[in-house]
Amino acid sequence: MATDQPSVAHRLDRIRALLAGLPGPLGNGELHAWANPGDVDGMHREVFGLIGGLDVGRYPDDFVNVLDSPNDLADRLSEIDEADALQRLISIASSTLAYHLRGRYDETKARSVFGSLLRLLGHGTRWWTNTDFPAWKPVTPHVFDAVVIGVGNGITVTVLAFDED
Repeated sequence: MATDQPSVAHRLDRIRALLAGLPGPLGNGELHAWANPGDVDGMHREVFGLIGGLDVGRYPDDFVNVLDSPNDLADRLSEIDEADALQRLISIASSTLAYHLRGRYDETKARSVFGSLLRLLGHGTRWWTNTDFPAWKPVTPHVFDAVVIGVGNGITVTVLAFDED
């Protein structure tokens, strides 16, 4: 039986290529992006592992905002719609969190990249974030952070930025 929908592996390769230029130093912090096979039921465990696996430069005595468990992460996330997810992704990529300086991409390129991401994830993708700018529920020990997570059609995408002032 033929299908018009590309395979998860094919879409995952395309998403990873699309996001390849995003990660790296940004302002006084960093920007990270991951795309992995996944589903809604495993999302909190996966994202908890990704964030916990980062060397985020935490001060030795700074235990504030450290995630304790996937359930702790779940408590800090709110589900949002696709339009809100797109706006937050564009903001994360086009401006630093602390001083709102130029980000990794200008707004036009960010809109193009994340518009493509949304199409590749497909219909029915669900989205979560810890921020509505300017308020957020921290997921890292940094002064500012923002995470946007999309889960759709067998793929989990996580974009995380953190910054210091």
